[in-house]
Amino acid sequence: MRFRRLELLARRLSLLVLLGALALGASLSGAHAAGNLYVVAKITVDTTAKDAVTARDQGIAEAEARALKILLARLVPLNIQGQLPEFTKEEIEEAVLGVAVRKERTSTTRYIGTLDVRFNEAMVKQLFVNYAIPYSEDRAASISILPVMLTGDGVTDGGKEGWRTAWEDLDLEDSVTPATVLRPRSDLDVAVVKGALAGDPDALNTMQSDYGYGGLVIAVGEIKDDKFTTRLVGEDAVGAISFSRSDPINGNVSQAAREAAAASLALLENRWKVTQSGGPVPAQAAYEQNPPAQKPGAGQEPAGPKVVPRNVVALVEFSGLRDWQRIRSRLTQIAGLQGLEVNSLSARSASITFDFTGALDRLQTALGQNGFALDDRNGTFVLRSQ
Repeated sequence: MRFRRLELLARRLSLLVLLGALALGASLSGAHAAGNLYVVAKITVDTTAKDAVTARDQGIAEAEARALKILLARLVPLNIQGQLPEFTKEEIEEAVLGVAVRKERTSTTRYIGTLDVRFNEAMVKQLFVNYAIPYSEDRAASISILPVMLTGDGVTDGGKEGWRTAWEDLDLEDSVTPATVLRPRSDLDVAVVKGALAGDPDALNTMQSDYGYGGLVIAVGEIKDDKFTTRLVGEDAVGAISFSRSDPINGNVSQAAREAAAASLALLENRWKVTQSGGPVPAQAAYEQNPPAQKPGAGQEPAGPKVVPRNVVALVEFSGLRDWQRIRSRLTQIAGLQGLEVNSLSARSASITFDFTGALDRLQTALGQNGFALDDRNGTFVLRSQ
């Protein structure tokens, strides 16, 4: 009888352990479903090493390091991010609570995976205390994003060009500006989309009523002159938005779409964070097509130099990784340029966002004094070393 009781007790303990493990696994893999600032999802890695085990370990370590940078970009004010320290591997590992695998492939020497990294909130906040880093956990109200592609005289869901996938691969649920990606209805009229892009309030109201009554941002992609053009119109958590940018395709439409979607999300996040810090809603005049005309009125300031918006989005061109590292380091030393963020990075270019309040000629002068040239190329700021 005694042995029977011990056996039952052992079985109960095993069951409790199993249930605990299942609950932990569910919390790691599904925590982001409800949105969690301390979860960074959909990190993709591709690492090669002497064997599969080492490659996987390196891939997970890379995912953890990249996830921490994304987390800091979420929580830390823009004007502080350029001053953040480089955290050690031990500090990163202590801050990580767990890693969940969405999908992975391995060979004898290579590891390819998509991972979700969950951080220990208390440990992250302890890092902030240790390094005197200010942060904010304020989140915007959730909005909807409708990605569509203009193709000639028609409109599609962007599946063929990878535009929809680019948005779905972003971690929108855990962002400070959470969002849900919508699918366009089969009867979506291209004339309504073009009307919304032109600022027609009736077209915007039509799309708003068709796709819900919360904030709706219509993310329109279009391939023109070997460029991927992105336009955002509608209303996000801050207010009305009208934004445009163009990225070179360089033979890879899907990659251009991914970079454009990442830069668009960075813009939405930056708009929210700037207003939460007490700043004005960031203007889009430097990269907006057809900005609204200003009506003259009493007390209006006279026209002066073109003012660069608080959030500047630019494409940085470089020759290789070492050149990019040098450029990024030099940019962080320029007076008046703050909160530099990397939206996307490829072999020869990077999309960045930074703060600079002042006239365009002042920004160009500051960059020129530090060995850079800033040009407006078809509506996109392009920054390069002179």
